[in-house]
Amino acid sequence: MRNVLFYIAGAATVGAFFTLWCAVAVQRVRKESEASKYGELCARIQKQIDETRMRISSVKMQLHIADHALDQALLQWKYEYLMKQEQWLVELMCGKIEEEKQEEKQ
Repeated sequence: MRNVLFYIAGAATVGAFFTLWCAVAVQRVRKESEASKYGELCARIQKQIDETRMRISSVKMQLHIADHALDQALLQWKYEYLMKQEQWLVELMCGKIEEEKQEEKQ
C-alpha cells in the first residue's frame, strides 16, 4: 500500500513538472514569435530607409545637372519630401511615433 502511494505521488510530481515545463515553453515561444515579428518589421523599415536614401542621392545628382528653374524647383521639392520621409522612417524605427501617439491618447 505504501509503495502505491509513493508511486502515485511520484507520478503526480512528474505530471506537475511536465505541466510547468509546457507552460514555460509556451511563454518562450510566444516571446520569440513577438521578437521575430518585430525583427521583420525593423528589417522592412530599414529597407525603406535605404531606398529613400538612394532616391535622395539620385535627386541630389539631378539637382546638380538640371539647368531649368522649374526643374530645379521640382527637384528641390522632391528632395525635401524625401528628407522628411527618411526622418519619419527613422523616427518610426526608433519608436518615437508610437510614443507620441500614446502621449496624445493620455
